[in-house]
Amino acid sequence: MGRRAHHLAGSLVVSRRRNWIVVAVAALTVAAALVLAVVLTGSSTQAVPEHALTAEASLSRSGALFADPLRATIEVLVDRKRVDPARVGFSVAFEPYSRIGIPRLSRHDTDRLTQLVFSTDLVCSTDVCLPKGRSSSMRIRFARAQVFYFPRDGSGRKTLKLNWQPLTLGTRTTPADLAGDDPFSQPIWHASTDPLAVSYRFSPSVLKTVLVVLSALFFVGAAFALWRVLRALQARLRLPLPSALERAVRLVERTEAREDAAAKRKALELLSRELTRSGESQLALAARELAWAEPTPIPAATQPLTLDVRRLIEQRSNGHGA
Repeated sequence: MGRRAHHLAGSLVVSRRRNWIVVAVAALTVAAALVLAVVLTGSSTQAVPEHALTAEASLSRSGALFADPLRATIEVLVDRKRVDPARVGFSVAFEPYSRIGIPRLSRHDTDRLTQLVFSTDLVCSTDVCLPKGRSSSMRIRFARAQVFYFPRDGSGRKTLKLNWQPLTLGTRTTPADLAGDDPFSQPIWHASTDPLAVSYRFSPSVLKTVLVVLSALFFVGAAFALWRVLRALQARLRLPLPSALERAVRLVERTEAREDAAAKRKALELLSRELTRSGESQLALAARELAWAEPTPIPAATQPLTLDVRRLIEQRSNGHGA
């Protein structure tokens, strides 16, 4: 019994230790979660700004040479709970510089604050931006920029004026540079207006040769295709040559209206020979009798013969003859 009680007490002590370990791990987990939540939420929590709107004006450079480009920028920080960013405006003047391009305005929101960035590009290429007299530089200070806004409390329009940093503007040449120059030669600092050398992706001569060869090949191909087409059309449109028998009967028909008896007899004799070659002995005999009949063969006698021969030729051309 004593041994059993001792083992039971030991198991209870182990169970209690395990419970405490589980509780400690759970507490540490909850604490870590709370710390993480505080870190994540605390990073996005911002203190209430002192002013509803703050702004700063700056130039991309404090010194420039004649006709150098310049960028003017105004950065504004707005408390959205006190000022509507959509009702923030800018009024700027940059004489003697001129604005080029379209001014840009960007917006970035973080919690209750909004950052507005207004920027514009400037340039001056007139005599107004040249130093006077023998001076090689001059100081320019632009007129104060104005940022106007309307608070949400309805107090009316308010304006914030900003100063630009002074700009030192220098010339690209000095009297010393011009004193020793030859008026009949170009100065070393002049800008060339000559165009750059022409460059080609492909050599014009090689491209010309390739195009000529391709054109010749296309022409030969087109000519060959046209020849084949014409040959095909000619084969379709070609009329069969008349046979010797048909030529003989045509000759008889042409001589019927003539007064030349000898020509009529020769035509009938030729028709007789062709009929004999064709195996038409009866028609051949009739043609020979008409050829040597007295007096001269007349059309009334030869026409029935030519009609019979024509009928024979037509039958043979249709595949009905022998």
